[in-house]
Amino acid sequence: MLSVQTPAKVNLFLNIRPRLADGYHELCSVMQAIRLWDRLDVSPLQEGKQQTIKFSCNIPELEYRAKDNLVVKAYRLFWDETELPPLGLKVHLQKEIPMQAGLGGGSSDAAAMLIILNHLSHAKLSPEALRNMATKLGSDVPFFISGGLALVSGKGEVVEPLPTSMVEEMGLVVIKPRNLNIDTGMAYHRFASGARYETRSPEHILMALKDGKQKRRLRDEVDLESYLLNDFEKVLFPEYPLLGQTARKMKEAGIRRPLLTGSGSAMIGFTEGGHTVRKAINEAFPASGFDVFWTRTYAGGPMQTTASPASSELSEALL
Repeated sequence: MLSVQTPAKVNLFLNIRPRLADGYHELCSVMQAIRLWDRLDVSPLQEGKQQTIKFSCNIPELEYRAKDNLVVKAYRLFWDETELPPLGLKVHLQKEIPMQAGLGGGSSDAAAMLIILNHLSHAKLSPEALRNMATKLGSDVPFFISGGLALVSGKGEVVEPLPTSMVEEMGLVVIKPRNLNIDTGMAYHRFASGARYETRSPEHILMALKDGKQKRRLRDEVDLESYLLNDFEKVLFPEYPLLGQTARKMKEAGIRRPLLTGSGSAMIGFTEGGHTVRKAINEAFPASGFDVFWTRTYAGGPMQTTASPASSELSEALL
């Protein structure tokens, strides 16, 4: 069995620009992978079984709606695009990244499936070819083909991976209100209906990241928080008061710049998680109403393999 962990992402910068001719919005974003994981377990179907995918998941609803899952869609897309004979696979998704949170868990799982199939089939597609394929699955999927840190533009299909040496891994907290799920399509509709488009440049946040790496003490030397941006905050905070309340409580707990990631509903804040901050966050956000994750940014590749011979072989092929 091959087992890989697939990371979530956060948007350090998300500028939504006017709609393109096809109706989709143009965007400019700085995306960063984080150490919050789903897991994919992949093994061959028994001999004689149909050349297809047998999908399972720890969340019954996702397993029941398997044909709509991005992992299954990625499996089918890969064989359609490459015209290679399909490999029959059992794929189990262990879902831990919160859904409808703006963390890109489903997109990460889909990208991992494409990369795994590229390896198992010996198709030897380039990262660029995989990104072109990933575009057909969703706007966040191309980013996860390389992961790490990247500047993303167009509809999400233009991905410029940035050197992982550019910035050190940073501590952060992710807070997801349990009873608030936000549909990405609805969020874009709200933005198009009620916000004014402003073209913003990511230059300052990219410089802040570089300067922080050079000085080795990012939070003390460079005010990264002042360059964090998410245009969705302009329309979603008024629509969902709980988001504003969450941001206020995070500030009171010591987070200088709470930030909505993607279209939400997860909020993030950079912190090394000292005792005082952890205590304040845990008191402000009880487990009965919030999921709280203490984690770090992830400077590795598109996925993290577990310790098995097959996984080690995949890891060597990807690195």
